[in-house]
Amino acid sequence: MSVINKMLQDLDRRQANAGAAVPPPYVHVVKPPPERRTAFWLALVMLIAAGIGWAAWVAYQLAPRALATPLAFKVMDEARTRQAAAPVPPPAPAAPPPPVVAVAPAPAAAPEVPPPAPQVEMLRLAESIATPILESKPAEPPAPAKPAAVAAPQPPKPVALPKSQQIPVSAKPVEKAKVERREIIATPGERAENEFRHAVGMLKLGRSAEAEAHFMRSLELDVGHRGARQALIAMHIERGQLELARRLLQDGLAIDPGQPEFAIALARIHVERKDLSGALAVLERSLGAAADVPEFHVLRGTLLQRLGRHAEAADAYQSALQARVTLPQAWVGLGISLEALNRRPEAADAFRRALAAGPVSAEVKTFAEQRIRALR
Repeated sequence: MSVINKMLQDLDRRQANAGAAVPPPYVHVVKPPPERRTAFWLALVMLIAAGIGWAAWVAYQLAPRALATPLAFKVMDEARTRQAAAPVPPPAPAAPPPPVVAVAPAPAAAPEVPPPAPQVEMLRLAESIATPILESKPAEPPAPAKPAAVAAPQPPKPVALPKSQQIPVSAKPVEKAKVERREIIATPGERAENEFRHAVGMLKLGRSAEAEAHFMRSLELDVGHRGARQALIAMHIERGQLELARRLLQDGLAIDPGQPEFAIALARIHVERKDLSGALAVLERSLGAAADVPEFHVLRGTLLQRLGRHAEAADAYQSALQARVTLPQAWVGLGISLEALNRRPEAADAFRRALAAGPVSAEVKTFAEQRIRALR
């Protein structure tokens, strides 16, 4: 039993020691760091200062104050300075006072300050801005919200100026400058040129039908427009519409015979229809304007040669060679006509020069060589 009691006592003693080792419960208080408290109070102070500043600005804006430009203060100071330094002028004869501009009295007027006498510099300033100066008075402060009932002040008396310093007031109003709008009307020639350029643009886009319509419109506006007529002629010839091309060529040559290109085209249409005489007649009418066109003389010589007029044909070929010496077809034609005229040595020389003039077709080369051998 003593052993058991001793064990129980030891057990009680251990439990007592374990209970004494457990610390009593406590409350953990978290204190804010000093930096956060400082930032909070600083932000609060800044907000209070901003509110006080805004209230002061509103009060300043609502407070009545006189408005004056720096230029006005400068002019008044200069006028007072010159008035003190300038000598007193002799009294001038009385003059009729200028018209007084009525000014509506303010409910509460500040005490008036005697205005300074007008000077010549102030009058010049007034002339520069075209405004008559009658009197100068300080700017009046704005009326209070609830003005007290006071007697209306008497209007100030106008200051009489000498006749030499008075500014004449023109009763005639200044007329405003009138701006007249005029429409530029294009001439028929200009409109025809515009239609021609538009037609060329349509032709480049492959819209030949629209281009033809604009070319015809250009000719209707100006029958002498060469470019539009030439374009229509080319379009008709390309389509095989020779009759339409012939009419356009005839009309163009009737207006201006000095157009060798039109004469050549019309002559070729006559040749296509086996009308050699008609073709030659067309060329004869434009002969004076084709002195330096070798193709014109070659075609004329060919027509004369087919009609059996070899002497005239030889002259026509020689005219072509004078304009351009390197024309093999002109040398060949000249050789044929000279051989027909029994001028054999000259004809052989013409065939030789045809071969030396430039590249020729195989048929022309063969023909020229045969004629050279035959004329030896």
